[in-house]
Amino acid sequence: MTSTWIENYAGTWHDAEGRTLVIEVCDDKHATVDLLVDGKPMPRPWCSGAPAQGLPVCYSPIDGPDLDIDLGRPGFSLNVNYEFAEPPYEFESLSVGVLSYESDTEAEIFSKLFGRLGRYTRENAEQESGHIRK
Repeated sequence: MTSTWIENYAGTWHDAEGRTLVIEVCDDKHATVDLLVDGKPMPRPWCSGAPAQGLPVCYSPIDGPDLDIDLGRPGFSLNVNYEFAEPPYEFESLSVGVLSYESDTEAEIFSKLFGRLGRYTRENAEQESGHIRK
């Protein structure tokens, strides 16, 4: 596999509320994601409580630099966007948002399980600050 943009996402990322994204790149267009809350896989009530482990990601540079993590419900995904380590942010980060169909009122309720959607920073960011995987 040659180095591609998707590799920037690889690793373990934490937010300020105890949530963790573990992103494992499979190849230049695919990855899997585990979503942890306080170190445990987040249960997904919309999937009969199945844990948020091994969630599929298909990356397409034609669609933009961000990743949409399939949450197991049509039209319901976690969107993450890699951001370089530059002012005002000291470390690499991921900005995160939840996407769903406007008409899907249940997904809107489930979105609250993701807490305040802020930034995730890379584990051991102090050691990796400014390191961009190319």
